[in-house]
Amino acid sequence: MTRSTERPAVTTPPTTDLDEASALRHQLADQLAESGHIRTPAVDEALRTVPRHAFAPEVPVQKAYANDIVATRHSDDGSTISSISAPWLQADMLEAARIRPGHRVLEIGSGGYNAALVAELVGPAGTVTTLDIDPVVTDRATSFLTQTGYDRVQVVTADAEHLPVGIVPDGGFDAILVTVDTWDLPWIDALTEGGRLVAPLRLHGYHWSIGFTKRDGVLHSDEPLVVCGFVAMQGDGAWDPNRRTVPGTGIHLSWEDGTPMPVDQLAPAFTLEPSVAHTHVTVGGQEPFDALALYLAGALPGFCRLSIDPDGDNGVLNPPPQHWPGAAIVRGTSLARLATERLSDGDDGNGLYEFVVHGYGPHGHLAAKEMVEQVQHWQRNHRAALCPRITIHPVDDSSPAPATGAAHVFVKKHTRVAIDWPTIPGTAALLTDDDGRYLLHLRSANKPIWRPGHWALLGGNTEKGETCDEAITRELDEEIGRVIPDLTGFVTLDTRNADGTFNNRVRVYHGTLNTPAHEIELREGIQLRWTRIEEIDEMAMDPGAAAVLRAHHQADQPSERQDATLPVVEVREPRDHRSRSIIGAHLVLIRDGAVLLGRRHPDSAFAPSTWHLPAGHREETESALTCMVREAEEETGLRIAEGDLSLVHVLDLLDPGSMIPRVQFFFSPSRWEGEPVVREPECCTEWRFWPLNALPDPTVEYTRVALEAISRGALYTPMGWT
Repeated sequence: MTRSTERPAVTTPPTTDLDEASALRHQLADQLAESGHIRTPAVDEALRTVPRHAFAPEVPVQKAYANDIVATRHSDDGSTISSISAPWLQADMLEAARIRPGHRVLEIGSGGYNAALVAELVGPAGTVTTLDIDPVVTDRATSFLTQTGYDRVQVVTADAEHLPVGIVPDGGFDAILVTVDTWDLPWIDALTEGGRLVAPLRLHGYHWSIGFTKRDGVLHSDEPLVVCGFVAMQGDGAWDPNRRTVPGTGIHLSWEDGTPMPVDQLAPAFTLEPSVAHTHVTVGGQEPFDALALYLAGALPGFCRLSIDPDGDNGVLNPPPQHWPGAAIVRGTSLARLATERLSDGDDGNGLYEFVVHGYGPHGHLAAKEMVEQVQHWQRNHRAALCPRITIHPVDDSSPAPATGAAHVFVKKHTRVAIDWPTIPGTAALLTDDDGRYLLHLRSANKPIWRPGHWALLGGNTEKGETCDEAITRELDEEIGRVIPDLTGFVTLDTRNADGTFNNRVRVYHGTLNTPAHEIELREGIQLRWTRIEEIDEMAMDPGAAAVLRAHHQADQPSERQDATLPVVEVREPRDHRSRSIIGAHLVLIRDGAVLLGRRHPDSAFAPSTWHLPAGHREETESALTCMVREAEEETGLRIAEGDLSLVHVLDLLDPGSMIPRVQFFFSPSRWEGEPVVREPECCTEWRFWPLNALPDPTVEYTRVALEAISRGALYTPMGWT
């Protein structure tokens, strides 16, 4: 849905310079692109097109284009109940939604500006519905959308907990964006299979913007969790903090997910000095630790959020921030809460802190010990791992709940939320002897393994349900039949691709072994060798292993504390400047001036319900000609000899947002056997001949471009490179 070509002028204050607004809009987009929030050309173009200041006429144009929220409506107590979200977060959510032209999109929580951005993304063939419970908000959105030419956006006033009859299109929405702070996700049924839902979901009072894909009726997260804040959901979907106050203390405990516990018995616990348990796990002053809070919420029974009155006299040390209450657990008449202690200014000047746990009450020290153990478990196994994976089932889903310990589970009104915490994927052992040498082993050159034929550290991948400590112990037993008693965490090794994207992560342990290499039984690999640091430049070394050896050689001493925050050693794969392309083969079968096209299945991942040539990608050890013969028979049943195919066009294609070009070969047969039939109904629903001068709509755009070029006799067309 693009803007109307005829529309009223944008309403702005008389002093607003439209050239200034345009410049500020492009400046904001440049800033968002540079910081990584804009990642695709479509979102970039939308943010450069929609006039944000037109949806916030009550603030100066400079504030409208600041990278911050614009509050647009307040409650009687002064709190914000409607706003234009911060541009960085809007860009992140739009990218996570993966909206494409022709999509049908629902926005829950209106205001107008974000709906206009979505309208730019879906184009004229798509639809946008924006919904809000507050008629003042929807009236405002309707007015501004009309003024800016986005009057085809459907604005609905309703409680999102109960979507109005007829609002959901046949088959469901392709994407749903929730722009209010929501405790539950009752919209799974309104989403099409394979569709995207992006929402700021509350879990135990913490909130993250999470991108989900619907598969088999279940939502699966596949985006990093983004800490965020939104105005609260109103109506029947409003969340209940389940807050309890400890009498006479000004201390409040909240159980948003979970059963509230009695708190009156806790009052005496805060009359005495707390015990303090150290975790030896550190965090930077500007480093977020929201993942730890989410982990503790699922790992510790009785978890709650603790906040205090700012003027309360309750003996709570290091009170949590007012807007981010602290993590706590209740154990009868005792309580433990997570806190921090400042250690130093830190390398960046923002401070270095240690996580500590304060215990209150007669058994507070035991509760504190329990929380410390979970903080250390998170540190050893999950802190440096990939982000958690979240699956959301309808609460009445008949599928079995995860096994105990397999995932953290929160049961809400409409859904059951399961959070799976990946373990750091790899482990390695940096073994040294008293002579300052390092034990390396030569990996097989003829196996499909990491770094074949290179000298590397001992170790391997963690297995499902296994901690890093367990994995490295198992790997050393499997590889050399040894137990190293003094293994201690040394560094986290990150390997990144040449473009900077994450590739692999390994927890490296340090230990000592004073045994000659020939006396060690090598059970995997080719050879063991004790190696000095000056020798590694002459060896075929795994770059990560070499980086770890150098880090150890330059360090004063490896850390003696198992749970201390491990420094990160980072290596980057060398850049291969040779371009790699995906090869596709397309059949141009013309009979009586008409070309054979197939209608793609509506659920196809590529070009659903769109007309396309018989085509496919070549497989390993297969020429493009062989690929064309195979694909023609697999898809249509037509039998064609390679010698009867002629190359009629080459399309050099770079898809928007892609770094990998596609070289598309188009072959025309001089003869064939058989008539086209649907052999792969999950991909194509019908075959039909269409006149070359009257192609159906929609046809895959690059197919249309290639057929037009073939009609002109052109052999080569570049597409998407500008």
